[in-house]
Amino acid sequence: MLAEYYDRIYPNMFLYAAVAAILISVAVIVVGFAIHMIGLTLATLVGIFVDPWIVYAVINYLFFPGVMIHETAHALFALLTGAKVTEVALFKKEGHSLGHVAFRNRGGVFLVALQNILISAAPMFVGTAVLLGCRYVLLGYPDLALWVKILVGYLGISMFFHMTMSPEDIKIYVRGLPLFSLLLFGVVLVFRALGYL
Repeated sequence: MLAEYYDRIYPNMFLYAAVAAILISVAVIVVGFAIHMIGLTLATLVGIFVDPWIVYAVINYLFFPGVMIHETAHALFALLTGAKVTEVALFKKEGHSLGHVAFRNRGGVFLVALQNILISAAPMFVGTAVLLGCRYVLLGYPDLALWVKILVGYLGISMFFHMTMSPEDIKIYVRGLPLFSLLLFGVVLVFRALGYL
């Protein structure tokens, strides 16, 4: 039924593949930046009543597990895609950030584009997995001890505030976007031609 609907809207499989590639590519930026803005807005609102320094200290230090997972996700995806990790900093305060990962691209032009896309968006992918895992534990095991529920909830909240794409992450993502969109176009086109989409 859904395939028939798309066939009416996008009878041309090339147009379908192009629209899908653009939407998927842009959706990652929109979702990542939206999460960043939600966190920033919440911090700003709380900052009206409490000193903003305290708010950012809470987000960075109290929710430190989220910082660790965020930076580890960048580093892990760098290693998995063949980039060279040159620095991992977890307690190096820069503006409102508490950590960063520096890497150097290696490989051909398509691999570099893929590295830029996956490394910059890694905290969103890993963060989503962590949040889903926390949700599964909290809803799937209602008889857990209260301290375990609090710990899992704390991990989920920590991750939410740090599963963002910072402006720097978005800059890196955009560098890989043209070739990544072309690759997505090809993948969607093949799946569409085979009847899977």
